[in-house]
Amino acid sequence: MHIDDAVEFLINFLRFPRIPSGYAVIGYDITMQIIVRAYLTEVEHAPDYPQYVSDQPRGPELTTIFSDAAWELCRRGILRPSVRTASVGGTADGSGYSLTTFGRDWITARPPEALLFNADRLSQLFQKLSEKLGPAFLQRASEAARCYAFDVYVASSAMCGAAAESILLAVAIAKSGNEAEILSLYRTANGRKKVIDSVVGQARKPIEEQFRSALGLLAYWRDDAAHGLASTISEIESHDALARLLRLSQFTTDNWAELTG
Repeated sequence: MHIDDAVEFLINFLRFPRIPSGYAVIGYDITMQIIVRAYLTEVEHAPDYPQYVSDQPRGPELTTIFSDAAWELCRRGILRPSVRTASVGGTADGSGYSLTTFGRDWITARPPEALLFNADRLSQLFQKLSEKLGPAFLQRASEAARCYAFDVYVASSAMCGAAAESILLAVAIAKSGNEAEILSLYRTANGRKKVIDSVVGQARKPIEEQFRSALGLLAYWRDDAAHGLASTISEIESHDALARLLRLSQFTTDNWAELTG
């Protein structure tokens, strides 16, 4: 079970609260006892177990994962490790969490796919793709994912554009075998276009069109995010930028031999 799966289950539970039989409602929105029992019942279809999660075979493992997931939501300002109000009782084991004011609005307003791009899972994907695309790509792509996770959409889009340019340079350098020459070309007037031409100028049409199209829009968002005027980039554009960056990076690695040949 990945922490992202636990986060998704927590968000669903917070949207649609339900208390497993045999567990008392106390002063939190969630507790680890209630969450783990609900997961065992709904997802793993486990039979009845002893009352305490610690006595259940999967209890300790799931408690650790869901505690990490709850803390991830605390980092995002959605949960806090305390009771709802000071007038209600709690537990002494620190296993209870309540929605923040921001979290209540977030849970109500956000669509279920709001955490489609989880920084942790995306970083793992980018880590694998960086074997060919290089450390500069990984640094920028990971920062784009983290910015998106914290609702910093202009910065996320800017880093998507920067990561796309890292892809372009990685391909061009691998193709020419001369890093200094490519960087020198890149820094000239219209350098981005010249480097793209050097990579796909004579490539097959489907390869050329997809590569140019992906780089073009990502570069536009980077330029829009980087200039000094107020940007209109919202969550929608930022989400699309990350999706396009992921597709571009996968497309590039899949067609690496042809792009660099």
